[in-house]
Amino acid sequence: METPSTRSGVLVLRVWLEGGRSDGFRARIIATVDGEQKPPAAASRTVDVLQAVRTWLDDLLERDG
Repeated sequence: METPSTRSGVLVLRVWLEGGRSDGFRARIIATVDGEQKPPAAASRTVDVLQAVRTWLDDLLERDG
């Protein structure tokens, strides 16, 4: 029987729109994995936010050994 994993993580995305700009989109990304907080990041493109989510999930799901 497999022992359940105790790994955990938190990902917070704060997104807002800025008027008067052609892109108008900003995001602040705060991530933790196993209680270790990564440096906060910022993004202004959807692709960068999606990459941050993918990186966080990869870190969380990484298996030892």
